[in-house]
Amino acid sequence: MRRNQGPKMRQGFIRKSDEPDDDEEREDEQKGGGTAPGDLNDKKKKLLCCFAYFFGILFFLPLIFYPSDEFSRSHANQSLIILIMSVAVGTLCGILDNIPVIGFIFRLIGGVFSLVVLIACIFGIISVCKDENADLPLIGNIRIIR
Repeated sequence: MRRNQGPKMRQGFIRKSDEPDDDEEREDEQKGGGTAPGDLNDKKKKLLCCFAYFFGILFFLPLIFYPSDEFSRSHANQSLIILIMSVAVGTLCGILDNIPVIGFIFRLIGGVFSLVVLIACIFGIISVCKDENADLPLIGNIRIIR
C-alpha cells in the first residue's frame, strides 16, 4: 500500500512544502548539519597537520597550503623537529649498533626512542584533532619554522 503524498512534482518543480524554512536552516546550523566553507577549510588544515605528524617527511604540507596560519606553522614545526630528531638518533644508534660488545645497548636505546617518537606523534595528532596549539613536551620550545 502506498500512502498519499500530496500533489506530485511537475516538470522538475519543487513543491512549496519541500523547501526548507529559515527556521529549519537555523536549526541545521546549530546542530552542525550545514557545512560552511570555513568548516571544510578547517578540516583540510587539520588533515594536513595530521599528515605532517603521521608521515614526518610531509611536514611542509601545512606550510604550503596555509603559510600565514599560526596553527599550521606550529604543528609543521613540531613535526619537522620530530623528523630531524628521529633521523639523527636512528642514524647514530644504527652506526653505534655495530660495536661488538655494547651494540645491543644502542639497539635498545634506538627502540625506546622510536617508541617515544610514536607517542609524541600521537600526542601531536590528538592536539590537532582537539584544535589546540599546544606544545609537545621536551620539543615544544624549539622553533625552526618561525
